[in-house]
Amino acid sequence: MSIRQVADLTKLSVRAIELLEKGSLSGLPDGIYRRSIIKAVAREVGLNPDQLLNEFAALQPGDLPALPSVEIAEPKAATSFNKVLTLVSAALPMLAGILYFALPMTRAMVSESPRPSVQERRIDSLRGEVVPVGGFKEAPIAAVRRVPVVVTLTISSRCQLRVVADGNEIIGRTMEQGETVPIELGEELLLLGDNAAAVQFSINGQAGRLLGEPGDVLSARIGRDDYQDFLRRY
Repeated sequence: MSIRQVADLTKLSVRAIELLEKGSLSGLPDGIYRRSIIKAVAREVGLNPDQLLNEFAALQPGDLPALPSVEIAEPKAATSFNKVLTLVSAALPMLAGILYFALPMTRAMVSESPRPSVQERRIDSLRGEVVPVGGFKEAPIAAVRRVPVVVTLTISSRCQLRVVADGNEIIGRTMEQGETVPIELGEELLLLGDNAAAVQFSINGQAGRLLGEPGDVLSARIGRDDYQDFLRRY
């Protein structure tokens, strides 16, 4: 099979196939995309995808590091401090009841204390040092409304494109020349494709920089925290 045939079958660029043929994994998109490219090519040429991936990992461990394993933390046993706190919480209601019944005179004195007249309450309300019942409540801080960020994709030539917004795939098909797609940026936007130069974009009307040369594999992440780095500098 020719490199062009493999590229057409896998929907990858010719450059990506050439880099894989030469063993230059560092030129391919990193992370899971690099592993996906190796497996896709292996399937089309009749090789075992997992076996080929393991061989590359053994030869170039720096370019194909092992995937991180997820450790599940076991719940810790309750500490002695938590036990003491539980006992104190249970004893407080009992202590309050004992004090209530043991101090009848105090309750009577409190209940028989004269209530302030309407005039006295009116005068007290004018004093600056008087604090309302329940204290002063702080005014709630108004939620800051985020300024919308719109990424507009413009396709300059026919290409394969996959767009993932905040973990949800919103585009996964062949794009035609002249198509324009506006996307509101949430937390992050992933752009994946077989021709980086075919996908051009702007952010809130400001032109974005080039994502790669013609034929390069497209793998770009535009985040809300760093989208200004993708703007073109004049």
